[in-house]
Amino acid sequence: MKIFLNKYKTYIIIVIVLVLSIASIVIDNINNKSKIVINGNELEKNKVSGKIAVYISGEVKNPGVYYLEENQRLNDLIELCGGFTKEADISDLNLAEILNDTDKIDVPKIITEIEYENEVVSKDNELLNINIATKDELKGLNGIGDTLANNIIEYRKNNKFNSIEDILNVNGIGESKYNNIKEYICVK
Repeated sequence: MKIFLNKYKTYIIIVIVLVLSIASIVIDNINNKSKIVINGNELEKNKVSGKIAVYISGEVKNPGVYYLEENQRLNDLIELCGGFTKEADISDLNLAEILNDTDKIDVPKIITEIEYENEVVSKDNELLNINIATKDELKGLNGIGDTLANNIIEYRKNNKFNSIEDILNVNGIGESKYNNIKEYICVK
């Protein structure tokens, strides 16, 4: 054994140095991957003290990922990203909503036309397409409130309205309701 060690002493030292160097590089690489730099401060990923990451897209001036303090609200995020565009539809947004880490906010565009099966139906059209109408649009029909609008939307998740008479299959809509709305609906 002594003869072996003396004969290969140089090679053994080189191998030990290489193994230690590689181990050092791997450990350093692992430590660096778990850190990020925010505003010049090096922080561990997923452990950004008191910060949450929120992604905002759609009709805002500067979409992207923003780092906010915990318990900040959607309104704070909107201010950080420069505000809404002129085409933003904010009617369904709750600006007082408290944001959470990894939230994704998509600010929709104001819709002037709806595409359905390659056919465009203008919102100004007198007839409401019950296959694609929003809850608020359905509630605009005489006698249709929250519950019936939700029932119509639930029904069409599994069934397409092929004729306006198919609305009679929706729970809560009988002949009387149907007669009140049949002149205002379509299925195009």
